Amino acid sequence: MASYKDGDYLSFGDKNFGLTTMKNWDRHNKDVLKGDIIGITDNNTSITKNCIIKVNQTACNDFSDSTDQLKHRTRHINYWKSELDRAIQDIDAEINALEALRQQLKNAMDTINIPEYVTEECLHQRTNRMQSDMVYDEPQDELFKESVLIENVKRLHREMLRDIENLMRMNVTAKHALERDWSNKYLAFKYESHNSDLETKSNNVKDSAGATRLSEGQSNVQSWEQYTVTTLEQFKTAIDRSKAFREKVDAVLINSARDLRSQDIRVNKALSQRIARTEQVKIELENQLRLTLDKIVEAENILETLHEEMLKVSQRIQVAQTRLNIKNCRPNVESCREGSLIGLIEEVRDLNDSMSLLQKRSLETEKLRADLIHERSRLENEIIVKKKTIYLDNDRCLFLRSHFQSAEKLCGF
Repeated sequence: MASYKDGDYLSFGDKNFGLTTMKNWDRHNKDVLKGDIIGITDNNTSITKNCIIKVNQTACNDFSDSTDQLKHRTRHINYWKSELDRAIQDIDAEINALEALRQQLKNAMDTINIPEYVTEECLHQRTNRMQSDMVYDEPQDELFKESVLIENVKRLHREMLRDIENLMRMNVTAKHALERDWSNKYLAFKYESHNSDLETKSNNVKDSAGATRLSEGQSNVQSWEQYTVTTLEQFKTAIDRSKAFREKVDAVLINSARDLRSQDIRVNKALSQRIARTEQVKIELENQLRLTLDKIVEAENILETLHEEMLKVSQRIQVAQTRLNIKNCRPNVESCREGSLIGLIEEVRDLNDSMSLLQKRSLETEKLRADLIHERSRLENEIIVKKKTIYLDNDRCLFLRSHFQSAEKLCGF
């Protein structure tokens, strides 16, 4: 009988039809139990896990690097934003300082109208001087110098006001450029800060198709930074020019005020000296007038005395002539040329000579009296002229000049 293992009876009868051998069965079981798919699966799982770990590590590293770069970019933007913010504060303070200086300059321009009026009014008042006192004296020269100085200062003020307004426009333009750049930096800082805070669990994370596409016209880091550097350099140039000009304006205002006050002192000194000199001349004229009045009285007294003496001489002449007439009435030989007759004739001759002398002295005294009266009129007129000059220089000009503005107000404060 054949062995079962050798399959001797496999074909025994119809009941064994289709049966395989144990060897095949064992091989089949081994094949099934071998499980190649399990190994493949295990290998795939291992590879996948490694891939996941690598991808996760790469993603985490990339995310960390991106976040660090975003934070670095945020700090970079914030640095320049802070620089722009400080620059805006500086330019704003400079604009305010320029505006304050502009108001100060306008105040100075308004204030200088008062010294100008004082000077012009003094020149006008001095045109009312009379006759001999209408001279180009030292006060007149100093007043003209002051008028020229005021005109030069007013011209300087107008030029500086125009320059200040130009600088203010330049500073406002620089401020607008700074504010525009700062606004862009603010938005960029906001966006970059938001980016650096984003995580996978953030609410607003979503797919964005084409996000990796680079836009045309984008700047690079160098050009981006250079744009802000250029804006800040323009700001620095504007603010340096503005500060230098403010120092110049301050110096001009101080020097102008000092020059105006110095000229005011010179004018007042010249007027005071002129008033003192005129007062001295007036006193001398008044003394001369008193002396002249005394001489007029003396001449009138002499004239009265001369008239009395002439009357006496005239009476003596009449007496002598009457005596001669009586002598001429003597009869015949009695009409003798004796000594008394000769004496009477000589007396009449002497009296006539005395009368002529007295008349001559009377005419000369009358002429002198007329000259003295004319001199009195001339002196009185000169005293009136001097009084008018003193009134104009002292009561009008010096009074007006007491309203000359102080150096502080001339500087615009």
